[in-house]
Amino acid sequence: MTPPTKTLFIAALITSLTACGGGGGGSASVATAFAKIDFESAPAITGAVVEAALQSGDIADLIDADPLGASGEIGTLGKTGRYYLGKLGATPGAGPAGWFQAQIGPLTLDCEAGGTVTLSGEQNDPNTPTSGDSISMRFDNCDSGAGETADGSFEFVIDSISGNLDSGEVVLSVAMIVSNLTLTDGSGTEFIDGRVNVEIDTSQPPQSSISVSGDSLTVGEDAVTRTLADFITRATTDSGIAPPAYTIASSGSVMSSEFDGEITYSTPVTFEGSGDDNPYVGEFLIRGDGGASIRLIALDNVFVRLLIDEDGDGAEDHTIDTTWDAIRD
Repeated sequence: MTPPTKTLFIAALITSLTACGGGGGGSASVATAFAKIDFESAPAITGAVVEAALQSGDIADLIDADPLGASGEIGTLGKTGRYYLGKLGATPGAGPAGWFQAQIGPLTLDCEAGGTVTLSGEQNDPNTPTSGDSISMRFDNCDSGAGETADGSFEFVIDSISGNLDSGEVVLSVAMIVSNLTLTDGSGTEFIDGRVNVEIDTSQPPQSSISVSGDSLTVGEDAVTRTLADFITRATTDSGIAPPAYTIASSGSVMSSEFDGEITYSTPVTFEGSGDDNPYVGEFLIRGDGGASIRLIALDNVFVRLLIDEDGDGAEDHTIDTTWDAIRD
């Protein structure tokens, strides 16, 4: 559902999870155990990190078809929201600000092939979106009639907004609260639950930037679940170039049902790419138990190299040359 560019565009929505507890006037921190990294586990762990990005890419689609304008595709959840806003005679305009150009409900509508969707919103100024405005959509087994069913809810709240709304040159900060949102279509089931903060800057075209961060997010696909927390990703795009050029810098961690323990990662070399292609340059540094690591190096937009340090001594023990497609499979 998410094009290759977005696979890594949101790929860092992740950092470490800890739990705190204690008694008798003291406290103790219980750290999550790190995952074991070796030659056998490295491809699967690397794939899980990349796939976490693929799933969480739909978070961005909830705000706009494509916040950075690179893919030209509309995410399934974005289509659903636009469709039902359109039924109210309030079809949003282009860009993120378009979501907030109508006063809504609460109003419950029947979905095309069963179930309902309830829309509601608050707007301080009926003529322009302002700080504090919100819009929410709650789906109750809503069947779009096109093979897509949604259940759960999401809400946007504008933290701040400035710029020229008519031209789309804006700086927008939005809180996105997604509650047990499940989307089922012909390709399977996706699940999202959590809160993210999104900052979009389109004030200096053709350059745009986006930052995605938050405290906790759980994403799932069919039987696989991944938990993301305390995460941040920053990306830029230049649409003055055909195809658009993009960069991505990120850091964080992931826990997944695909392996035991926690994985942290960063991008010591910023990823660079073009259009919908995978990055042609950049690095992921993935760390696990005992300082063991995987360094993913983008050789070009097709091939990648994994340098595996099993014992955490800083020297590579294994090298695997593979492809972006194989990692994401």
